[in-house]
Amino acid sequence: MMKRKYIKDLVDWNEDPERKPLLVLGARQVGKTYLIKELFAEQYYKNRYKYIDCSDDIDFVNYVYKNDNLERLLQYIQVHYDFVPDHKHLLIFDEVQECLPLIKMMKHFCEKRRDIPVIVTGSLVRIKINRYAHKRGGYADKSFLFPVGKINRLVISPLTFDEFIYNYKKPTYNLLKNAYDNKSSINEDIHQELIDIFNDYLFVGGMPEAVDTFIKNRTNKLSAYTKVNKKINEIYIDYLNDMELYQASQESILKSRAIFENIYSQLNKGNKNFKPSQINSKYKTRDIFTSVQWLVTANIINKAFLLKEKVTCPLIMSDESLYRLYLADMGLFTFQSGLNVKAFALNKENALSGIYYENYVSIELTARNYPLFYWKGKRNSEFEYLIDVGGEVVPIDCKKIKAR
Repeated sequence: MMKRKYIKDLVDWNEDPERKPLLVLGARQVGKTYLIKELFAEQYYKNRYKYIDCSDDIDFVNYVYKNDNLERLLQYIQVHYDFVPDHKHLLIFDEVQECLPLIKMMKHFCEKRRDIPVIVTGSLVRIKINRYAHKRGGYADKSFLFPVGKINRLVISPLTFDEFIYNYKKPTYNLLKNAYDNKSSINEDIHQELIDIFNDYLFVGGMPEAVDTFIKNRTNKLSAYTKVNKKINEIYIDYLNDMELYQASQESILKSRAIFENIYSQLNKGNKNFKPSQINSKYKTRDIFTSVQWLVTANIINKAFLLKEKVTCPLIMSDESLYRLYLADMGLFTFQSGLNVKAFALNKENALSGIYYENYVSIELTARNYPLFYWKGKRNSEFEYLIDVGGEVVPIDCKKIKAR
């Protein structure tokens, strides 16, 4: 069973006497349902939870749209599912973007029935809310108000490298963590094994299905890489198809797809700033602003802002028209690069250029809630990232790992 570090966040939420309904966000296929249902509910609420999938339970969704009332909702759940929501029983509403009144109802859960543990999950919740509220400049649902201050939030990312090691080779993970905690060195052989695992991660990424496919087939690396590549191809196409579901116009769909599909090529050039004119000679920054924000809000891409010359905390972007874009999953990035599977299997280090490592760092920083900034000094001096650690500016320089 795959383990996720977010279990600790869920346990902390569950034990908090001041907890509010929890909204779990994240891109599609990052494992939200598995985390909430299989890892958390099955362990901490065994036989004491009700899972409702809003993308599948049409009768439930129709009822909620017609009965936007907490007491009626609880009565419906009790009668139709033979389940009594109370402080000992967990309610899970999955794919809640298909039932927006439930988001609004979280305010009522918070104010009237905070004793009931409630988790709602969604892939593109904020996207669809934004579409309904601002579609074509109007307000399609003026009665909808997001329950600000009435919910707790948790954003789920693909597996980070530490999660990948833990699930792939737990003893190696334990050894590495022990060395880190004790500030002790590891021998060269183990270090090289870790480099090999790291390169595997750069190819596989952190999508749970891709990781699971790799682990199950790891005895034959070439076969594992080939099967992972096929799985990531499916996810990649799903992401492109999703862009058609939650946007208001065909033009915005085409722009979002073009931006998403050009992340690698834009980074794989001398000036890594994202240039709209390279996807369409007529595009300027303002023409793709909304589509970029759509992709960022959907947790599909990460956006890094430019800082110039002298920098102080807090970090504030120097020019909103200059930025870099990264894919939010390493497997998707490697797939988009067109990396040859056999070439990678034969010589991992030489198959990967420096921008793979740069995209990787963007994923790790974002997963740890660091805003992304890069720095350009005079002439050609630069740092790929700057982060604020306790009011101190820490530069991060990304370099390709050299083979030994």
